[in-house]
Parts: sequence; structure tokens; C-alpha cells
Amino acid sequence: MIIKLRDKKWLVTTFEDKHCHELTSPLRRSLHRSHNQLHKTETVKNLIDSFHGIGMMPAGIVKSVNAVSDRDLGVLSANQVQSHLKVKRKSNMGQDAVNVANHFQQKRAEDPEFFFSMELDIDGTMRSMFWADARARDSYITFSDVIVFDVTYKTNRYLMPFAPFTGVNHHKQSIMFGCALLADETEETFTWLFEQWLTYMYGKAPGAIITYMDGAMRNAIKTVFPNTRHRYCSWHIGRHLVENVAAMREAESEFMKDYNHWFYSNEIDECEIEWAKLVEKHKIDEKHWLSKMWELRIHWVPAYWRGTFTAGMISSQRSESMNAYFDGFVNQKTSLHDFLDQYEKALADRRRKETEEDFKSKNSKATMITLSPLEKEAGKYYTRAIFGLFQAELKKSYDYWCKKLTKDGNVTTYTVVRMDGDFETRKGHIVLYSDAECVNATCDCVMFETLGILCRHILKIFEKKCLTLIPESYILKRWTVDARYQVLGKVPTREQGRENGVTLLRRWCLKAKQRRLEEESYNDETLFSKMEEMCNALLAEVEQKKKEKQSESEVIGSQVQSNFVCSQIPEITIRDPPVVKTKGRPKIASRMKSSIETSQEEPKKRKCSYCGKMGHYLTTYAYNGGDEYKGGGGEMKKKILHSNIAFLARYYKWHGMGDEAPRLLEGWF
Repeated sequence: MIIKLRDKKWLVTTFEDKHCHELTSPLRRSLHRSHNQLHKTETVKNLIDSFHGIGMMPAGIVKSVNAVSDRDLGVLSANQVQSHLKVKRKSNMGQDAVNVANHFQQKRAEDPEFFFSMELDIDGTMRSMFWADARARDSYITFSDVIVFDVTYKTNRYLMPFAPFTGVNHHKQSIMFGCALLADETEETFTWLFEQWLTYMYGKAPGAIITYMDGAMRNAIKTVFPNTRHRYCSWHIGRHLVENVAAMREAESEFMKDYNHWFYSNEIDECEIEWAKLVEKHKIDEKHWLSKMWELRIHWVPAYWRGTFTAGMISSQRSESMNAYFDGFVNQKTSLHDFLDQYEKALADRRRKETEEDFKSKNSKATMITLSPLEKEAGKYYTRAIFGLFQAELKKSYDYWCKKLTKDGNVTTYTVVRMDGDFETRKGHIVLYSDAECVNATCDCVMFETLGILCRHILKIFEKKCLTLIPESYILKRWTVDARYQVLGKVPTREQGRENGVTLLRRWCLKAKQRRLEEESYNDETLFSKMEEMCNALLAEVEQKKKEKQSESEVIGSQVQSNFVCSQIPEITIRDPPVVKTKGRPKIASRMKSSIETSQEEPKKRKCSYCGKMGHYLTTYAYNGGDEYKGGGGEMKKKILHSNIAFLARYYKWHGMGDEAPRLLEGWF
């Protein structure tokens, strides 16, 4: 059809009522751009966002959507998926901080105990933010004896370090006590974060905190948590140790033996004596890394941590395991709002596993491996994970024998030694036992003080004394099945939070009745209509009650806020944060590789195409030990020169200088 403009009117001058091309088959019509509208539908857009939110790549999204979509609307392609995600990211640019604030406000509306705090610059630019929900706080009340704090993960658009407060629950699983995204890693920022977190946690400081080595963090912890024991992550200490004592290890064969003898000293006095010997023998000066670490010995040397409860943790591994959940789900293009969505999914997954383990511990019976009454007693109280640790210690206690050394009043001293050696010469563990008023036992391995579980040495003495019950003081509440989340010392019950007698049990019964009515009414039109009328009437009543409550709240609000002037509120615009400059961490890797990992990696070597050996290639063979060149024959040199000449000849020919090539290459012969 040809249309022309004549006298301000459009006229059809030519019209051909036949197709000028071959018609597309019905199976291929969706390939036309006009017919391929699948990617524009809201349903498909929501599917793309959902699949992308769980870490699915564009290729996987295409397969999943095309498998369930209507082919009449076309097929989805990977380019269309990437285009949709790109447009979405661009549309959210400059709105990240606002979206995060709206997200937190929505969470606050759903959970009145939800807490969040944002640190803003004077121009409204967001610097840091912290958030935690009610369950995180309730968990902390029970498991506040030790936490892990780590800021080495920074996968988001602004490279803001992700700082979770991580602990361990009664199943030895990682739990979250709140999270933050920080503007930087200065002492002021850490102090702000710790103060916000402590305020929400009823002002209760943790018993111990494990972090990586950082002076700014150490000063902030000392300021906000003055009575909290601060320990450095053993993994980071080991990494720095390998890097800083490598030369000394190679030069002196006995260095590591002397180092371990000092490091694993049991008592502080013994540790200081062994350190003096180590310094004198190996000539460690004040500028050496070990001397600087000696000044910080209370943060990492085991002798200074004997008897401090850490739930068996000596590194930030639990925090890194939480970070590992985000690998593959987020990257450096991920917005803050998407990052929060992934955090919510990770948190829900953790809590689901905790609920499953609670159910299994409550509804299963412990399997005994001995006839010991102590094992039977432990099976009543401990969770499955902790009971497994107790069983292992009890089983190993049968590999020991004990001998009475001294008795001073009510206190008896025993030595406990393995049976696979000479009792008189083999070094054992010392156990002090007293049963004057109540049973009391201590072991020099301090396993109970640090882990909260009786060691094999004390269990051996209990067996010798024919105890049938574990003393109550040796069953920590935090490891038991009934270690529920407590709020100010009160355990939440099924009745808590329910008004007018609507308990959890009644809700379950109502749901069961509702499902039964639905199944019965599907095949009965009369019953279905009756159910529909009843539901409509109930919904109308609910809406009416909502309106009445809303009108009452408006009246009360107007009375309370009658003297409040809205113009008094300063207008604040929340701006997106700038890209954070971190302390030298790589921009891509979420965790730095240690020197141990780096040393275990094989270096990449080039393979020579002439001799097949590693470490060199063709053009450098003759100049790096080639046998033919060293022998004086020069055959390898000729081959290299001819190879280079051929390359240059092709180069000149491609650039239109083919005729000048002989003259330019004349000097090569």
C-alpha cells in the first residue's frame, strides 16, 4: 500500500491485496517482533524478578519461563531477560536509600519490635544502616555468651562492608543477632554501630566477641563493651603467622617447635617464661611481627583465654559461613534493596533449619551406646547435636584410667591417663573432685569452662564415684532442648500474644475445618454457594470493624497531636551512599586468600611448542638454554627468525605494504 499527501489529504494511490512475501507458519509466527510479546506481560516480568532473586542465571530463567508459558505469546530469550534486569537497575538508580527506608518501614509495620537505624550525612547521604528483628533480640537474650563480628564481605553496588552479628544456638547452628552495612571501617563507625546494637539488645553486652585483627574495631569494642572479652580470629592469626615467620622457619629448623611450646602453654606464668626463652634463642627484636603481636597477647594467646566460654569457637568461620550463602546470589551490581531481600531469604533458611532441628530433638528419642546412667540422663536434656558431643566424650572416657593422688579435706585430686601408655611416666590430666555439699569437679583441660560440656576426664571420675545423675550445675541451659528464646527471662508460650482466647491450637483446628469444607464443597453447588455467602458476610463484617478502628484512631490522634504543626518537620532527602573505600581488600573476591592457599596453588607455566617443555616458549627458547643454540649450530635461531619474518610479512601485507616488505625485512637476513 502506497499513501501520498495531496491537498492536505492522505490518499491511497496503490493497494496490493496479496502478500508480497511467503507467509510464516503458525509454529514460527511467534518469532515476529509484533507477535513476540511474552516478555512484556506482567506475569513474566514477575517471574523474571523472582527467579533472579534466587540467583538463577538468564539462561535458566529462559528455560523455566518458556516451559510454563503460553507459546502463542512468543518465547522468551536471554537478551530480553538481561534487558529487563538492566532497565530495572537503571530505574532504581538514585532510589536505593529511599527503597531501603521504605522496606524497613514496612517491616516495622509488620513487626512492631523490628528496629532499624540509619546514619546520614548533613546533606542526607546515607552512610551506614543497622537492622534487627524481634526474634534476633530474643535469641540474643539466651545465647549472648559469645558472638562473632566480621566485616570482610562486601558484595553490593557500593562495596559497603556487610557486618553481621553471628552467634551459636543450642544446636550449634549459626544464628543472627542483627546486621549492618557500613560506610567505612573507622573507629567512629564501629562505635556508632555497637552503640545502636547494644541499645536494641536491652543494654546487655556479650560475654566474648571474636573478630579479625583491626585497631579501629579493637578501640570501639573497648569503648562500648569494656567488660567483654575480645578475641582475634585464629584463622587470620595463622595467615599472618605464615607470612611473617616464613624466613625464620626456613633459617632455623627448631623455630616452630619452640614456637608451639610457647604458644600452647597452659598457664600465663609459664607462657611468659617460654616467650622470654623464644626471644633469646631466636633473636626476636622489638621490630619483629611477633614482638608486636606479643603486646596484643590477651586477644589471641590460648593461655590468656583458659576458662573463658566461647562455645567452641576460636575463629570467625561462622560469620563467613553466613556470608557464603550470598555467593552466587549477589554481585557488585546488586542494589541495597535486592541485597536485603537476599538477607531475608538467608535468615528464613537459617531459622527453618533451626525449627526442623527443634522438632527432631523434641520428637525423637536419644539412641544409647552404653549402659551408663549418665548417658541416659544427658539424653533427656541435651539437643541432638550436643548429645552427640557428650556421647563422644563418654565413649572416650573408657580409654582412660584414674589414680588418686592426694586428699585435702573434702577435695580429692586425681590424675587421669590414657590406657595406651605407662601410667607412671605418661602425662595425664589433673581433676579436682569434691562432694561436700554438692558435687564439684574441675579439670585442667578446661573443656567444660570453654565449651560447656563435661570432658572425658571428669566423666571418668563420675564413673569411679558411681554417680547416676549429672549435677545440675554441669548441664548448661543454653545446650538443652528447652533453651527457648526468652524475653526478659520469660519463655514465650503458645498463649502469648493471643487475645480473646484465640490460641495457636484453635487456629490449627480452624484451618483443618476450613480445608475439609473446601474439599467437600467442590462437588456440591449448594454447599459451595452457602460457603461463599458466609465468607462474603464475614469479610464485610471485618471491613466494617477495620473502618471503625481507623476512625477511632484518627480521633485519638487528632486529640493527642492537636498542638503539633506539620511545618515544624524538616524536609530530609535520603541520598544513595557513595562507594566505600575499604582497607585494601580485593574488589572481586569476597574473602582474601591466605598465603597457605596461595602457596598450594601451582603457578601457571607456559609450554614450548618446539621442545614441549614447561617454563618457556618458542621465541625465547634459544636464549634460555636451548641445546641447539648453545651447541653453536644455530638451527633454533634460524627457525625463530624465520617465524618472526613470516609474521612481519603478513603484518605488512594486511596493512597494504606488501610491496615494501622485502625492503623492510632486508636487515633480517
